Amino acid sequence: MHYFRVAGGLASLAVLCLCLYSTGRADGFGTAGGTAAEFGEFLCDLSLWGAVACLALAAVFVVYGSVLQRRQTALKNKLWGLVSPGATPREFLAARDGLTANGDFTGVYVIHNTTRDLYYVGQSVRVVGRVTQHLTGHGNGDVYADLKYGDAFEISVVSLTQSGYESLDALERDAIDAFDAYGRGYNRTRGNRN
Repeated sequence: MHYFRVAGGLASLAVLCLCLYSTGRADGFGTAGGTAAEFGEFLCDLSLWGAVACLALAAVFVVYGSVLQRRQTALKNKLWGLVSPGATPREFLAARDGLTANGDFTGVYVIHNTTRDLYYVGQSVRVVGRVTQHLTGHGNGDVYADLKYGDAFEISVVSLTQSGYESLDALERDAIDAFDAYGRGYNRTRGNRN
């Protein structure tokens, strides 16, 4: 997650500030007296406080990143309990008549590029029909391009009525978060906000 990269950058900046502090102390800022010495001492103290501030911010980013990572893992585990077993595009298309025998259903679908470990999450009031559109070039162009050029995919679906969610938008948002489909996937938004 990018929070950990930011924390690493802040920790590096803290090390730089500590190096400035130790260099200033080793050079004996403040021993010569006068305005230059006072300014040198001020810079030395400023570098020490800069190091403390950077380390404190780094700690905040690590904690926040860890909380988000735990939330994402919990959502993913919850949703994995709801999604159907993954089917290849060929299996899905072969089974679509059976899936719609009682009519298409409302829910969320998860299209997983297993070659690149990328996800696309979408919602529809006719899930089977919408997934079929993606697999035949009438949906997300990036998903179709990767499918066309040979990447392996798995499709899973979640019925809204069996999910425990009251809102299709909320189910989709949680699925996008759980599979990081916005940050590291095909989704261009974090989902509908109604």
